[in-house]
Amino acid sequence: MAFFGLYVHTPFCPQRCPYCGFSVVTGRDHLQQRYIAAVCTELETVAADSGFPALDSVFFGGGTPSRVQPSLLEQVLETARQTVGFTDDAEITIEANPGTTDAASYGALRALGFNRISIGAQSLVAESLKRLGRIHSVEDVVAAFGLARDAGFDNISVDLIFSVPGADADSWRRSLEKVIALGPEHISTYSLTIEAQTPFAARVDAGQLRVRSEDDSAQEYELAMEVLAEAGYEHYEISNFCLPGHRCHHNWACWMGGEYIGVGVSAHSFMDGCRSWNDRDLMNYMEAVEEGRTPRSGDERLTPAAAMQERLWLGLRTSQGVELSIHELGTLTTHSRAQAMVGAGYLEFERSQLRLTSAGFAVADELSVDVALILEQAAAGSSGSLG
Repeated sequence: MAFFGLYVHTPFCPQRCPYCGFSVVTGRDHLQQRYIAAVCTELETVAADSGFPALDSVFFGGGTPSRVQPSLLEQVLETARQTVGFTDDAEITIEANPGTTDAASYGALRALGFNRISIGAQSLVAESLKRLGRIHSVEDVVAAFGLARDAGFDNISVDLIFSVPGADADSWRRSLEKVIALGPEHISTYSLTIEAQTPFAARVDAGQLRVRSEDDSAQEYELAMEVLAEAGYEHYEISNFCLPGHRCHHNWACWMGGEYIGVGVSAHSFMDGCRSWNDRDLMNYMEAVEEGRTPRSGDERLTPAAAMQERLWLGLRTSQGVELSIHELGTLTTHSRAQAMVGAGYLEFERSQLRLTSAGFAVADELSVDVALILEQAAAGSSGSLG
């Protein structure tokens, strides 16, 4: 049965972190009620126009969704329940930041039906938190994790960032060891990237911030793979690790080509081979919905070539890899460049599946581009010259 998910973007944050390039707002909590009303209206409108199947997952991202009043979150869940409906085992995730949610709030979230929580720790080393501009402490992370457990969450994810500028050589290992000691079911690890128009980008341009080298990042990524594997975590996607049976259903389905609708400012949707996205400006978004206009700011229908590229790019990010057609399999198993990547230990075939090895994960983007180019040239009737 095909997967169908819902993403709800909640942009409210206590501060904008210096590396954050997402659509977030600070000091605007007084707009929560108005915003949630717009989100519910958008969901009702979209659902009325389509015969959607029941939702396999709901994911509240941000921003800081846990900062939104539980009663308002309930409105969104109830609207989703009434307009689309949930499957019996739907995964319902909410992102939370340490230090912004108390015990009562965690209990309220669990009572509303959230059965998975993702805690944005980013680090469990005090100096790294400071360098990242985070407002919470290591103690806040530990406390938040304990509160989530006490509230009945038995599926907890923790986000971590590596390649932190100026961090000492051992801080990433200490962060990993501390999060493993907490025992979350899921761990996400992301290399710090410098997003355009962020304070970090401005500091890099001014020569005030020195980013880590690619070699440093690769070493820390390899360390994460090694340490987490030893602790029993499955490396099921480039940035994601989990204990057996605890893959993030929502993200996994998206990587596997599942369909989803997104509501809220900047939210993306993918349906029937068409991707669309909403306005990134909070006021523009709310005014559009309130005036009966679509908040969508763009869309694109994937061409066969673009669909193939995306299938490869997403599938090769995962441990499962990508299923190849007979023609694709024949092309890659006889192409010198593809065979060179296999020989170098970056790619491997298992029957009609193509996947990256652990070594390949570290250079996944480059490999995906190469594989896509080989197949594109073969489809165009030319083998090309790829070395």
